Amino acid sequence: MDWQKVHESDGKSFYVDIANIKKQDKFIYYSELIDFEEAIYGALSRISTFKANCATMERANTSITSYTGQMGKYIVINEAKNDGKRFIKDSQSSTLKFACARIM
Repeated sequence: MDWQKVHESDGKSFYVDIANIKKQDKFIYYSELIDFEEAIYGALSRISTFKANCATMERANTSITSYTGQMGKYIVINEAKNDGKRFIKDSQSSTLKFACARIM
């Protein structure tokens, strides 16, 4: 993983794994890491993977994992896998914009 910080706001730092942005058909796949300044339900970081459509600026979550440490380290608190079919318009997402710009 090669995390690059792309945004910071409200006590959160947002990163994208620039080594693993992939394009397949009309979708891109990427991972986002969020570091929290203060723990949220015991988590100091969360890594989510997304399937995204850059043309429509929509993304669907495919997995999410929360950690007790920052930068996706230490103990996994919870994990969830999703089917990647529930797309949400997210044109304000700094990580989505960054991933789309890197791949195009």
